[in-house]
Amino acid sequence: MPIRPDRTVPERDTDALDSSLVRALQADGRASIHELARTLGVSRDLVSRRLGTLIGRDGLRVVAALDPGFAGLNVLIHGLVAVDGRARPVAEQLADLPDTVFVSLVGGSSPVVFESRHGDLDELHATLSAIREIPGVRGLRVSTYDALLKEFITAASVTSVKLDRLDHELIAVLQDDGRASYRELADKVRLSPSSARARVRRLLDAGVIRIAAIDAGGLSRNRVAVGVGIGLRGSAEPVHRYLVDARAVDLAADAHGAYDVIATIVGTTRTGVLSVIEDLRALPEVGSLETWAHLDIIKEDYTRTLGRIVRG
Repeated sequence: MPIRPDRTVPERDTDALDSSLVRALQADGRASIHELARTLGVSRDLVSRRLGTLIGRDGLRVVAALDPGFAGLNVLIHGLVAVDGRARPVAEQLADLPDTVFVSLVGGSSPVVFESRHGDLDELHATLSAIREIPGVRGLRVSTYDALLKEFITAASVTSVKLDRLDHELIAVLQDDGRASYRELADKVRLSPSSARARVRRLLDAGVIRIAAIDAGGLSRNRVAVGVGIGLRGSAEPVHRYLVDARAVDLAADAHGAYDVIATIVGTTRTGVLSVIEDLRALPEVGSLETWAHLDIIKEDYTRTLGRIVRG
């Protein structure tokens, strides 16, 4: 989603600036310091300093993620886990499973939320069986994503292209550092900078990869994240349109199972997140709405999909 210029952010308000900077990098992880400064309406020096702090102290990562469909991961799952006893040990074991890309401790009756991606139903069933065997797991509520309507780490559309060894090597480097310069990329894969630039541009334009910021730990004093599960009682289209257009929505997916639609709302204040939830409740097509507040993100890793292509 494009970031609209915001020239109202005062330089002294670092929390708001950091949040806007992360948003801008989710829109374009390779945006230059000059472009980021122009978008945010602040000095290049300030953007450079805040970006250095976010990456160095707060663990912000700007990485390339491979489109799940292009990687052959066609079964995408959202799950809520009910537990007996402490939830953190369950979440940590869930995070160790290779097919989970997101694991979070949340407030609610099911204190662990996860997303996983699979090549087929056999892989899905193997992962669900492994989760049920984790000590303390009492039950699962699972929804399958029919379509990703909006996700900051996935391109809106994908064009079929053929990748070669150099493409694989470039993606692997960008998965570690999505802001690596074209000179650095060229040196690591033995290409000219212009050839590296052309190949990266081709991968981005085709939607094969998306380079975006992932906030380490996912949460901070200036970032509130709430998951929403929606049951529909009418046409899905108005709900889909609202979620896609809302800037505060990081993820929205059409689903079947526990919910008809699943979304993640992110904001700098509880009031801003609550406003979006209230707007959803007011839509006539929303029959039921359940929320869970993300309290501690244990795992957020969308890079593992490359191995399915590189290593077969």
